[in-house]
Amino acid sequence: MSPTAILLLVPAALLHALWNTLGKRQRPSTALFLLANVFAALLMSPLLWWHWDKLPDIPVQVWELALLTGFFNGGYYVALARAYRAGDLSIAYPLIRSIPALLITLFEVARGRGEDFGALYYSGIVLLILGCFILPFRPGLEFRWSRYLDACCRWAGLGAVFIAGYTLIDSTAVGLLRGCGAFSNLEAPLLYMVFQSTSVSIWLAAFGLVERRAEGQTLRGTLRAEGRIILLMGLGIYSCYGLVLASMGYVENVGYVAAFRQLSIPMGALMGVWLLKEEGSRNKVFGTLFIFAGLVMVGLG
Repeated sequence: MSPTAILLLVPAALLHALWNTLGKRQRPSTALFLLANVFAALLMSPLLWWHWDKLPDIPVQVWELALLTGFFNGGYYVALARAYRAGDLSIAYPLIRSIPALLITLFEVARGRGEDFGALYYSGIVLLILGCFILPFRPGLEFRWSRYLDACCRWAGLGAVFIAGYTLIDSTAVGLLRGCGAFSNLEAPLLYMVFQSTSVSIWLAAFGLVERRAEGQTLRGTLRAEGRIILLMGLGIYSCYGLVLASMGYVENVGYVAAFRQLSIPMGALMGVWLLKEEGSRNKVFGTLFIFAGLVMVGLG
């Protein structure tokens, strides 16, 4: 990985851990994430006016991918809210952030690009798997596979699938924007975030209508009770993801981005224990350390 990519991904990881901690402190819901995305879309909308004359130059495939990424991002936020309501941030966050690196590695290998990764990378993947195995384990209780299928782990696993999906989609879309010749390396990801946040808001609104009764929470009530948090989350979500999208222009393989940005995992786990007063058990410590070590090896591999 290039030094530029690392300089973009480290602050992105910190921002990501911070807005997730804010979301967990509230009552995480589809409504909360919908309003945060709507705020971000409105905040970034002037970029459309600034580049209005260049919009016809955008390939049709970029618009199609933007619509598709909205579905995957929206699904991720729904799963994230459910995982946070079902369990600790210090368990759900490391799982939902580390599993995508494994999934994207499998995808890259399946399409014949496995040789792009070295032995160090694959050794790191092994440590990631081990860390994900240790993290949800509860010391003193009889080992059962069913313990890995509780509500928190199930929703975290589903959210990880959505993350892997939108990471691959966004990498392709931003590459097409950069390749059309109308936008710079910086302009392309910034403009794409406008498309993305709008698409995510539309999909989250649709998902929210489906689960409104189950959520028991209205948009008006959420906005009234958590307006300040919504503003901070909206800024955090797209500030950190803008850094991630920008970093994709400085790596040869998107798998490195998906893996290295998971430095937010130990940050998020620490915030869960320190700020949210969650239990700091040995399995959390060792599981998080294994995941962190694996990610360092992946980033260097």
